[in-house]
Amino acid sequence: MMISTKGRYALSTLIDIAQNYDGVTPVSIKEISERQGISIKYLEQIISLMVKGGFLKSIRGAKGGYLFTRPTDEIKIGEILDAAEGSLAPVECVSGTSSCSKSANCLKFPLYKKIDEAIYEVVNKYTLYDLVNDRI
Repeated sequence: MMISTKGRYALSTLIDIAQNYDGVTPVSIKEISERQGISIKYLEQIISLMVKGGFLKSIRGAKGGYLFTRPTDEIKIGEILDAAEGSLAPVECVSGTSSCSKSANCLKFPLYKKIDEAIYEVVNKYTLYDLVNDRI
């Protein structure tokens, strides 16, 4: 399993917002772009996924930007990566999105399943709050 650029940028974006939100003023996409070195165009795509994932809401206007829809200690890393990446399964046969005609006799499947479970356990053990506050 390799986390793509999209997944890494999603984490970076949410960490940036968490670190720079003062509790009142939304964090602008321009500020995030400048701090993170991510183009505004690509950041718009990432933020759109995070809004659809239910982590952020948009505030319009000259002083607009983005706010969290819930506390960072309730946002699991696995949720963020799932919204950005989709499945983190190491191989397609354990992702549940396809079936393999050889799965009943596949000696590798139990190994792939264990890897998938380990990944799931780690990314769902930690929250955005844990990342921001160096608690991993």
